Amino acid sequence: MYARIAFPTALPDALSYRIPEAFEAVAVPGVRARVRLRGQARVGVVVEVTSDPGCPPEKVLPIEEVLDPEPIVPPHVLDLIRFTAQYYAAPVGSVVRAAVPGVLLRLPPPIVHVGPRASEIAATAGEREKRLLERLLVAGRISVARLRAEGWPASDLAEVLPALARRHALRVVERGAGVPAGASDSGLVLADLSAEERGRRVGRAPAQARVAAWLAELGRPALEGELLSACGCSPGVVGELVRKGVLRRFRQARQRPARRWELAPPPPPTELTANQTRALAALTAALEPRAFRAFLLQGVTGSGKTEVYLRFAAAAAARGLQTLVLVPEIVLTPALAGQLARGFGERVAVLHSSMAEGERAAAWERARRGQVDVVAGPRSALWAPLPRLGAIVVDEEQDASYKQEEEPRYNARDLALTLAQRLGVPVVLASATPSLETLALAAQGRIEVLELPERVAGGRLPEVEIVDLKDEPPEPGEHGQRFLSRRLRALLEQALARGEQAILLVNRRGWAPVLLCRECGHMAACPDCSIPVTVHRRQGALVCHYCGFRRAVPVTCPRCGGELLDHVGAGTEKIASLVRGLHPAAVIDILDRDTARSPAQLLATLERFAAGASQVLVGTQMVSKGHHFPAVTLTGVINADNLLGFPDFRGAERTFQMLTQVAGRAGRGKRAGTVVIQTYHPDHHAVQAVLAHDLAGFAREELRYRKAFRYPPAARLALVRFEATSETAAVAAAQAAARSLDPAPATLRVIGPVPAPLARLRGRWRVQMLLLAPARAPLRAALAAVMALPLPGGVHRVVDVDPQSTV
Repeated sequence: MYARIAFPTALPDALSYRIPEAFEAVAVPGVRARVRLRGQARVGVVVEVTSDPGCPPEKVLPIEEVLDPEPIVPPHVLDLIRFTAQYYAAPVGSVVRAAVPGVLLRLPPPIVHVGPRASEIAATAGEREKRLLERLLVAGRISVARLRAEGWPASDLAEVLPALARRHALRVVERGAGVPAGASDSGLVLADLSAEERGRRVGRAPAQARVAAWLAELGRPALEGELLSACGCSPGVVGELVRKGVLRRFRQARQRPARRWELAPPPPPTELTANQTRALAALTAALEPRAFRAFLLQGVTGSGKTEVYLRFAAAAAARGLQTLVLVPEIVLTPALAGQLARGFGERVAVLHSSMAEGERAAAWERARRGQVDVVAGPRSALWAPLPRLGAIVVDEEQDASYKQEEEPRYNARDLALTLAQRLGVPVVLASATPSLETLALAAQGRIEVLELPERVAGGRLPEVEIVDLKDEPPEPGEHGQRFLSRRLRALLEQALARGEQAILLVNRRGWAPVLLCRECGHMAACPDCSIPVTVHRRQGALVCHYCGFRRAVPVTCPRCGGELLDHVGAGTEKIASLVRGLHPAAVIDILDRDTARSPAQLLATLERFAAGASQVLVGTQMVSKGHHFPAVTLTGVINADNLLGFPDFRGAERTFQMLTQVAGRAGRGKRAGTVVIQTYHPDHHAVQAVLAHDLAGFAREELRYRKAFRYPPAARLALVRFEATSETAAVAAAQAAARSLDPAPATLRVIGPVPAPLARLRGRWRVQMLLLAPARAPLRAALAAVMALPLPGGVHRVVDVDPQSTV
């Protein structure tokens, strides 16, 4: 038999390995295995066991070791991994990399030990061998990583180490994969063999026989240290028994306290509203009998959607089921974690990419062992190995952050629906501003709609005011630019005088998005991307937000030497500075990616604002959704036009959603709220819909546009992009792909190839085409034709199915 093993790499498919007789009982889908890949020891996940290796059997290498006594990736997650790879045209290994904590798929660098003939061979060895052995004789043992750090080329080590090992001058010891040092222990268990077969494999080895007999008498697995001490044997004896298949080695995570970075939750409501009660009853009924049902929990901001799905999760836990709760961004996890802790205590795990490796691996293991009732987090939490998963919630389902922009380019919201359907469990999509795709599914009857049309506790939706920036006076010293309108300044002064709080949305971080020379017109740009660099005053640097390029802010123009350098536009830093100038006694905090680089920084900012220690929170879209601050009575949108002018067909939808969400932060307490939206396009239908709190009207207008131009949800969409350091090579590859689809079938529309809106990124030119079709089948056929084409050297092809952005 053969195991198909996926590695956390961009290999196009899983690779076949022979299953030795000793591992036949344990080499099953979902376990990790150590094998050789291009001569190096690697760890992968068994995704399939088959009788057909897909190549000549004599070329198939054997599995060296099965690392787990039981699958660590449950069947439903493996099934989702395979589906994701197929649907999103992604290498299965890239999906495994997204699904399994990286530390579980890495081997620590091998350790080189001094051998019995080291001194003898060093005396007559060549220069390289002698230098290595002398270093080893001093150290006794040293890791390969340390040798690399000391300047040894990998090619030299790959040649010298095996040669010296064969002459017994040294030993190279491979170490097992697992979790970070100190986070796990090595355990041993007898393989499922008869006593006769066990004796045959042990043979005439008294130390091995003593170990096997001790474990058989013990009747349970044992820690490796415990076994070595009890049997008085060396690690080599254990290693030989593992090789023979008599013992199986596994890693057992040590219990460690989980830090969830919780924000203190608001007090729970004493009772639900009538609408909440009806919605909760419908969701709870879906838990029995167990079957797939999809719900849209559609409610205005502040209507108590979170309380409904938290009680839904509690109902699932009461039935012995686990719940997966997804949020779009890490910034929303502290508030959710606090609310979950209030209801579920320690039986909650939070998973996200900003956690330390050990924390994440420990939380992942708690979920796998069924020690939690709820797992919460952004899109990466989708892959949590929950053995009793019985309910799924996707909060803020409309958010584009659910779509991963790197390979594999999956949408966690869509995969949550797929997972629920395949498991036969209910799934809830919650939003105040549902995506047009979800609204289209609801119109087709494929999703049941549960409405929460009013705010809880008698609260009212905030009053929305539109300010036309064309009528506002320019900011002093800003060359005609307008940031804080007279109306926003007045309302902010009144709110602070009453002891209330305000949130200001600026969808750009840094000080200013452009550095412009007023003498020659030169604009500071990134050398590797076709965009301007952003001025960051706190860092004293010009920074590219796409590739990370940075350099000091110049004092003169690099082109003409002029000194009239203007910081055009405003980011969070500049707006916060302007507000401080107007209200020096107020404490102003900034919430963006620069100020929330770690969970601790994020939590500190949110806690200060929640406690009233800061009065104004200036932030990017991180402040626009999911937060509950009862003292906030004013929200201001500095410029609503940033997304409207974005070269993407979803620009108006994104604008409506973001404006509605940030408006919903105001007036969530006992006092009424006000929202000020500043724009140069006050008559745009997205802005007018926010003014009237008119989701239905906006959806009708936007769907009319989508149908006219045949964009999703009126069609299926895929993006194919070609990237290369040579613009000519990228263009040629894109044109070849377009020719493979010419003539296009009547059911397929091809737009392009054309340069991407961001034509150059990270030093690579980008040329793309859009493929649209009324159904999936012609789209899959077109993608198969394009992907079958050989790629020229230096050209990278990106396939994005159901893209959330075409930029």
